[in-house]
Amino acid sequence: MLKKALAVSFTAFVLFFGCTNKGEQASAEPTAPEFTLQDMNGNTVSLSNFKGKVVIIDFWATWCPPCRTALPGLERLYKAYNAKGLVVLGISVDQGGWDSVKEYGAGLGITYPILKGNDDVLVKYMVRSIPMLVITDRKGKMRKQHIGVKSEEDLENEVKALL
Repeated sequence: MLKKALAVSFTAFVLFFGCTNKGEQASAEPTAPEFTLQDMNGNTVSLSNFKGKVVIIDFWATWCPPCRTALPGLERLYKAYNAKGLVVLGISVDQGGWDSVKEYGAGLGITYPILKGNDDVLVKYMVRSIPMLVITDRKGKMRKQHIGVKSEEDLENEVKALL
């Protein structure tokens, strides 16, 4: 019962605060917290696997309208800059199984890794609203954090500056 109440509260909070473009925060460049999560194929993926790369970490869910808006742009950035050192990691905060997440990602043509989030990674990254992006530089330092939808052009400029 408590889990259900927390889930409903979290959902209401996300829906109320997640639909904004004003949540940009510049960081003092702390190191991005390490995590190890499973991808949709059951493989283990750790952030440390991508040392030397610029990484966009995208916290999202299939039921989040602003997330739906942002995902195609992230896929375009991934395709355009992956060969130059950009990695995009989608961390799904969906509850339950993978079926809906897999179907959703395939329907949008997402080719970057989608990982199943857990409470530990949400706490480490202080995720309070989605969509939320964290951009790390090649040294693993958190350079930008965006809450809400950020324009594709602005994201591209930020990525190019780090590549």
